[in-house]
Amino acid sequence: MHCAEFKTLREAVGLSISTLVKVIDVDERSIRKWESGKKKLPQDVVDAVLAIDQLINDTANQAFAEFQASPQESVVLKRYIEEEDFLNAHPEFEGLPITTYGVSLFRLRQKFIDAGIPVSIEYI
Repeated sequence: MHCAEFKTLREAVGLSISTLVKVIDVDERSIRKWESGKKKLPQDVVDAVLAIDQLINDTANQAFAEFQASPQESVVLKRYIEEEDFLNAHPEFEGLPITTYGVSLFRLRQKFIDAGIPVSIEYI
């Protein structure tokens, strides 16, 4: 993966450099070198961020499929305020910031918009 693509992917999954440092346990300097192309990106790091992207997509796809099983005229998506509540409801996001779930909600929101279904996001 090209360094520019990696940076774009990191940003697309809602991770800052400082957050990615915590998620994959590497130093910030290495990430900056990988993203600038000064150092080769390790495949395990690429795979870790791709796995986060897949989790986000799978979560959005599953929620949309559940909606399709019992469609409604409009949809209100719920966003958690407290990280503890979020992790209790979505343990698969353990180790990731709550903003990553926000990315998943936004992708899900776009699916509803593309399907012509009115959608909003509110806090629980």
